[in-house]
Amino acid sequence: MAIAVPNIGSKVRVTVRDQDYYVYATKQWREHIYEGVVQQSVFKDPFYFAVRTGKPDFPVSEFSAKSSHIVKIEYLIGGASQVSTETKAWKIKSKDKIYLVQRVNGKFSCTCKGFEFRRDCKHIGLVGKK
Repeated sequence: MAIAVPNIGSKVRVTVRDQDYYVYATKQWREHIYEGVVQQSVFKDPFYFAVRTGKPDFPVSEFSAKSSHIVKIEYLIGGASQVSTETKAWKIKSKDKIYLVQRVNGKFSCTCKGFEFRRDCKHIGLVGKK
């Protein structure tokens, strides 16, 4: 399965629906519209994107393309890329520690120090053969 994520530099209008917390007991929903230019998210998740709105209080808003709160994304300029949701994980025992190796959309990561510094490690080599 793939999810559309806005490209960096695209101009978008994102409509978000969430529950109104001030009248929580009434179960009312409210919609917010954020319009601006898409930029790189601070989160390392490929489904996250940021929109520079230029508002004085919150100049940048972060969104997850997988969120159920996003009602629609309108592309004023630019478009989106399809991001696959393929994820696989392995637990690798090495000496007295257990490391988590993940493959998300074809990109590997590991929780060991070697991967943190070199962006590659022997644990990824072990699961690359599986």
